[in-house]
Amino acid sequence: MFHVRLPSMDGKVALVPWADMLNHSCEVETFLDYDKSSQGVVFTTDRAYQPGEQVFISYGKKSNGELLLSYGFVPKEGANPSDSVELPLSLKKSDKCYKEKLEALRKHGLSTSQCYPIQITGWPLELMAYAYLAVCPPSMSKQFDEIAAAASNKSTIKKVLRYPDIEEKALQFILDSCESSISKYSKFLQASGSMDLDVTSPKQLNRRVFLKQLAVDLCTSEQRILFRAQYVRLHFLRFFIFLFKVL
Repeated sequence: MFHVRLPSMDGKVALVPWADMLNHSCEVETFLDYDKSSQGVVFTTDRAYQPGEQVFISYGKKSNGELLLSYGFVPKEGANPSDSVELPLSLKKSDKCYKEKLEALRKHGLSTSQCYPIQITGWPLELMAYAYLAVCPPSMSKQFDEIAAAASNKSTIKKVLRYPDIEEKALQFILDSCESSISKYSKFLQASGSMDLDVTSPKQLNRRVFLKQLAVDLCTSEQRILFRAQYVRLHFLRFFIFLFKVL
């Protein structure tokens, strides 16, 4: 049996026999769904398959962490365009406006520490808003509520905020957070040693070694996203500083 969410039935979960025989591929867009005409769960391929060729479905646009947690596997590094990693951000207690900022965050359902998903292609507007709030000086206290509202991922209105005067500090705040996370991943990977085992044949591996390899694969893919985010924003920050000096 396999738990399947059916899009045409508002995401209701159904137990579908033999569905677990179909493996996931990040390259396909088709999935199992309920068909009203046949009153059954059907699967329509998105391309032609040759006799004997394995047929794949999509388990959904999930990160590698979600796929590991729900299905017990990690796609090859760089193979999942939907992969993401949670970047933790926190206000500094040494901030002169810590209490005021915390109050603004709580008003919009947030706390002093938040996690936002980042992908190879970028990060959500809410993350940048949180960074703005974290570096806001006391002179911008009137904007705390507006920025905290924009940082709330529960908000249905996506408001793009721009504060040129503190943008450099906000970007540096994000870079520092990336560096902190990268350091933690690096320590784990160094402690794990060199591992490059074939996890497609788990029966041939010791269970403990198999799980450790999956953890290494996940950390490697998430660290890759952090490195990419750090690289892109570092170059953007350097350009921003250069442009500021020229102007």
